[in-house]
Amino acid sequence: MNAVRALVIGPEDLDELATGRGGDGVLDTLRAGQITKHVLLVGEVAHAARARAPEAARVLAAADARDPAATRAVLGHPQVGAWAIHCLTDAATPADLDHLHGVAAAAAAAAGLDATWPARVPAGRLAIPTLGTARVPGRDTVTITVEASGPAIAGGPGWLPLRRLEAGPLRLYLDDLDPYRGVYDLPVTGRLDAAEAARWQADTAAAGALLAAHHPWHLRSMSRCLTSVVPLAATGRSATSRDAFGAAALARPPDPRRLAAGLVHEQQHGKLNALLLFHDMLRPDAPTGRYYAPWRTDPRPPGALLHGCYAHLAIADFWRTEHTRTADDTAAFEFTRWRVAVSETLETLDASDALGPAGQRLVDGMRARLDAWRADEVSPGPRRRALATLAAHRAEHAAA
Repeated sequence: MNAVRALVIGPEDLDELATGRGGDGVLDTLRAGQITKHVLLVGEVAHAARARAPEAARVLAAADARDPAATRAVLGHPQVGAWAIHCLTDAATPADLDHLHGVAAAAAAAAGLDATWPARVPAGRLAIPTLGTARVPGRDTVTITVEASGPAIAGGPGWLPLRRLEAGPLRLYLDDLDPYRGVYDLPVTGRLDAAEAARWQADTAAAGALLAAHHPWHLRSMSRCLTSVVPLAATGRSATSRDAFGAAALARPPDPRRLAAGLVHEQQHGKLNALLLFHDMLRPDAPTGRYYAPWRTDPRPPGALLHGCYAHLAIADFWRTEHTRTADDTAAFEFTRWRVAVSETLETLDASDALGPAGQRLVDGMRARLDAWRADEVSPGPRRRALATLAAHRAEHAAA
């Protein structure tokens, strides 16, 4: 891989991110840091696979030489990062290294490189990130050919394309194929049927229209920090992995507005994960206690508590804007609930004595953001329900 450039997140960048939003420059730096990480990780994997998959390593290097930007776009794909990290762990198998063929095919296609080479295929499938999966049951090896029309697998009976979702100007992958997408300690779905995929596409289009109309700053952020949606089988759950920057794992929410909020929530986790590449948020000798979180049933360590605060600050921002736009009771309830929850949890973080300088600066900026909302008026009914919900959650936690 070609050389990578130095990247810096300074104090002013932390202040921007602490608002829950962040300007284009700092978001571009966060993404560039993750792509740089992926480039280095895949370089290590290609080196480790030089004896098993030398042709794939050669094609990947040739693609990078031909079009570095296109190759980096492929290597920046969330599941490429998850795969590379897995390959560098003790749990990796020789079959994991064979996935380098699929990565090389995707990079060659993106770079416009013509290439043909033999490849081992694990489990009768060859996944090609950003494009899809070739099914080759009963085959141990195939011949991969990449031409102007894209990759072709000799002898394969079928091709499953990676579907796309459109959220306004944002295009996301609907990733129900990649063998390295399940990094969330939650069950992922298999291949979605056409009807369920169509529901995802319709809901995402409606969520994108809402974000474009009411929350354009979050849509701009997603254009840099969100690449794919991984459908989950667990109803009402969502997750993000530090190993797969740009992927949001979600069970499909009941309506497009909830989907928009879910995408905002998960991209915030992605942003904070990316920030951790530049700054530690906790002191090296931080206490290891666990603390109450208003959004969980289990106590959380300080790092996870900070993650929750950062994600739910953006959720409070989302519902605050919805309340300003619509004045409906649901938005008022959600805004009050998460504004109070984050405010109380930031106090817990301060009292934990776990924050390092960067973490403290982030927390102080989040608190300033909440303080700016203190004058916002919410109807008494939704406010009472929100406070009662928080009190009931805390009581249930105390009784557990």
